[in-house]
Amino acid sequence: MRLLAAIGLFLLSLALLFVGVAQRTVWAPPSHQTLAIQYDATNPYVVIPNETLSTFTGIPTVTIVGPHKTFIASGREGDIKAWVADSAHTDVAVAKSEKPKLEVKSVFGTGPLANPSGSDLWRSSTSADNTAALTVENIDGASVLIASDGFSAAPNKISIRWPVFYDLTQSNVLLITGGLALVGAFVMNILAIRDHKRRRGPRRKVPRAPQGPKTRRRASQIAAPARGRRVARRVAHGAVGILVVGLLAGCTPAGTAASPSASPSEGTVQADPPALVTSQITRILESVVDAADRADSKRRKVLLENRFVGPALEMRAAHYFLQSKSDKIAALPRIVNEPVTFSLPAATTIWPRSVMVVTDEKSTKKLPQMLVLRQDNPRSQYMVNFVVELMPGAKIPAVSVPEVGAIPAAVDSVYLKVPPINIPGTYGDVIDNGSASASAGIFNVTQDKFYQDVSASQKAQIEKLTKGNIKFRHSLGSARVIALSTTSGGALVSLYMKDSYTIKPNKVGSAVSVSGSEKLMLGSAGSTRGIKSTYGNMMLFYVPALSDTERVRLLGVTQHLLRVAGL
Repeated sequence: MRLLAAIGLFLLSLALLFVGVAQRTVWAPPSHQTLAIQYDATNPYVVIPNETLSTFTGIPTVTIVGPHKTFIASGREGDIKAWVADSAHTDVAVAKSEKPKLEVKSVFGTGPLANPSGSDLWRSSTSADNTAALTVENIDGASVLIASDGFSAAPNKISIRWPVFYDLTQSNVLLITGGLALVGAFVMNILAIRDHKRRRGPRRKVPRAPQGPKTRRRASQIAAPARGRRVARRVAHGAVGILVVGLLAGCTPAGTAASPSASPSEGTVQADPPALVTSQITRILESVVDAADRADSKRRKVLLENRFVGPALEMRAAHYFLQSKSDKIAALPRIVNEPVTFSLPAATTIWPRSVMVVTDEKSTKKLPQMLVLRQDNPRSQYMVNFVVELMPGAKIPAVSVPEVGAIPAAVDSVYLKVPPINIPGTYGDVIDNGSASASAGIFNVTQDKFYQDVSASQKAQIEKLTKGNIKFRHSLGSARVIALSTTSGGALVSLYMKDSYTIKPNKVGSAVSVSGSEKLMLGSAGSTRGIKSTYGNMMLFYVPALSDTERVRLLGVTQHLLRVAGL
């Protein structure tokens, strides 16, 4: 009995192991699927749309070969099309035939040409001589742009390779089960041998006892249920046979067809994706820090112009001028790119686009700084418009996660407590008039250190000035107001407010004197006709929704002297 069981388990294990190995070898599908094309390239750009990249499942790898330099970039399909715009290019599609194959279509265009290398639009990119390859994460409508230098013909050999996913779970189960069955066969064989040795020994012949007359039994007409070890043996052999047949029948190679993906139902509003992903933001910040470090070390404005614009450029250039006049002027706080504690890209598919990023060096006593960047068009870079130092204890309201992004808010929105473009005038009126201002109820100034310092300084100047008149003016310094929505319906608003102080003597023979940085900026100690000083303030406000009971709060500000001129 045990010997038969051992033989049955051995045969079963061989069958299972055979099928398991076959699924990994002769029955296994190819490791990848490849589509390739070689053509006469004339256009400077090649676009591989998402539809082509999605021909097969898996993460595709695009390989290009050209006679000179090769460049590949991946990004959202809408972004790549916006960058190419009206320029002549070639589209790569999959021909509709029994067997998929690539085909190219030339698109005529007269748009300007440019080198795509280094653009902030790309999620990933690579360049090399003659041959380059890029693995494209096919998510969120990914597409590919191919070029050489943006002016000469693009590479003329393109291949796309998709890995084939093959589920080895079934093969693993068969191999493990076959191995266990083989072990069981050896165990049963050892037990059978031991039993055989125990029963073996000398046997004596015993004379047979006399037998009585034999009677013939008639076969019974009643079919009684079979019992005993022989029947159990037959049942066990039948079960083993059924198990082998069932396993052989079910061990077919796994298919490679993709399961149907869910499609959005009709009437569903598809939200715009975030303009930037984390890898893009990291790369942009590295470029910003590199430009700022080089410019700060050499105190040259021109070194900032590839990454800074508007208020951020104007205020840093003014500081370089003061440093050139005196060695006692301390350096500006260094711009850092990590660690990133807050990131909020705009959720949009149009331009201009913006992003707000907060970096905070815990090892220093420097306050966290927010960089506010904006991209004006597809072929421009993200430029730093504002560098705002957050105020101690400032709490940024709840916003969407970076993977979702924030909807840009209109600068003249009437759904906010105050339209962002009107903040400098209303906030400046509160600084000048305090609780007597008509806008006093809009702003929360109980913990606003900037308001308290500026308001107190203005009052002190008025009281101290006995031989002259002073006039204050707070105005919008730049039309570039950047606002991103919060989850509560409010908005984070970054803007540029300019404060001007005009002092005129009111008596003949009197003069207005200046000192410190104002003296360096003016180039003299004062003026008999009067002086006008201008300060710039890069500011960050939280503006609640119109229906909210909360007031507008100042979250951060960076102030710097811009110019001093005699009247």
